[in-house]
Amino acid sequence: MLIRERKALNRSGTATQEKGVTRLISILDAAREVFMEAGYGGFTMRRIAARAGITIGNLNYYYRTKEDLLQDLLEYVINDYLVEFERRRQIAGHSPEKQLLAVLKFWIDDLGTQETTIFFPELWALGNHEPRIAELVDELYAKARLPLNELIPQINPTLTRKEAERMALYMCAAMEGLTVFVGNDKAWAGQIEEIKRITIRNFLDMIKNTKGKRKQGIQTEATEKPL
Repeated sequence: MLIRERKALNRSGTATQEKGVTRLISILDAAREVFMEAGYGGFTMRRIAARAGITIGNLNYYYRTKEDLLQDLLEYVINDYLVEFERRRQIAGHSPEKQLLAVLKFWIDDLGTQETTIFFPELWALGNHEPRIAELVDELYAKARLPLNELIPQINPTLTRKEAERMALYMCAAMEGLTVFVGNDKAWAGQIEEIKRITIRNFLDMIKNTKGKRKQGIQTEATEKPL
């Protein structure tokens, strides 16, 4: 659900009017800029308030702690991606394969942006030391994989739900791992188009050529749990 459509995010009684929602979005945009520029160590309420052009007291009305703010920031970021994934799928038409191609192309292209190159690796590093942040990052990527979870079994109906989710997990990990090589200003950034072609071709070959448990007559849906 888009933040612009929400009444209060995680704060009961805040941002219930249009002006409040606008203020909330400006806070989250400021928080994203501060996080990218200064990392979590410099992710202070005072700095975020200054960037948003408001007082600390006003910021505390919406967020009492920076941990609370970071939680909403991650939701804000992933919601933007989910909306863009859906937009790309709509443009691609009814074919599951074309929709998947559209999502994958956007995903890999996005790795080359300065924001993605800085923002997500900063989260990964923080998650190594902060268990709660690690949980939030897991939740973020679980949402990011939703289009893959949906489209993969449509392309290969022999896959069980868990097989498709495991494949989506692998694809997500492979793409995100490319950030350190083809991200903004990275050593292989100039070859991102060729890397994208190789990656997508391999993903499609894997999806189409894997014989799932349904093909083998093995039914395990009742005992499978989502990844």
